[in-house]
Amino acid sequence: MPAFLSALTDQVDMTRAIVTFALVMARVMAIVILVPFLGGKNAPPEVKMGVGITLTIILWPTVLGAMSGDVPLNAIDFTLMMLKETFVGLCIGFVAAETFYTVEMSGQLIDMLRGANQIQVAIPEANERSSAFGTLQYQLLLALFLGFGLHHVLINSIFESFVAIPINEYPNMHVGMLGFVEAMIRISSTIILVAVTITMPIGIVCLIIETAFGLLNRVAPQINAYFMAFPAKVTAGVVVFFFATSMIIDRMLGHSVYMMGQVQYIIDLMS
Repeated sequence: MPAFLSALTDQVDMTRAIVTFALVMARVMAIVILVPFLGGKNAPPEVKMGVGITLTIILWPTVLGAMSGDVPLNAIDFTLMMLKETFVGLCIGFVAAETFYTVEMSGQLIDMLRGANQIQVAIPEANERSSAFGTLQYQLLLALFLGFGLHHVLINSIFESFVAIPINEYPNMHVGMLGFVEAMIRISSTIILVAVTITMPIGIVCLIIETAFGLLNRVAPQINAYFMAFPAKVTAGVVVFFFATSMIIDRMLGHSVYMMGQVQYIIDLMS
């Protein structure tokens, strides 16, 4: 009888450990899939699973220390907790990856204003195609993000999320679901604002060139101003981007730091 009880206890402990591991993996994998430098969409499933398992193992002591009770072992509670963990991970991953969406949108706006948006280049980390400047700015931000150590800030926020929102508890949402949705919408709205800000120097130059060639066409209608303006806008866009690189990088880094702060803000709203 004592041997049977000991074996039963060991089995329950093993089940509890597996359930805990699965709940942590649900939140971590949602972040890994969305954030480019952790894996993104295009990384092989084996790589993403490896990153997720590694982070889960590293997070294990923090997760156990933050829990005030046992994890649910029945099917219904476990399913609800899995959905909750996936939701928390998606919210953190979306806010963390928003900066990359912003610079990609900015690059597409630049190429649209230059008239070169027909050129499509692959973005390996996002498993999709974008314009030339969209891809350039995406890769530039990825290098800056890692070079300035902002990934450390995100990983630290992931650790803090398991302390603020333990895996065996539901988010408190002290501002209410409506307030949380409003905060997410407000954060998302910065995508357009920052994208337009980065695009503005090149947009102004392209507008001046369009205006100049439009006036030229009014003076000399026989001149095909549209085709003459096209190479001028393409060239001017590259030149202005080169001279405005410092400003663009400062704006990228500033927005990245801001979004890392918003990741912590979202975690605080859910805690």
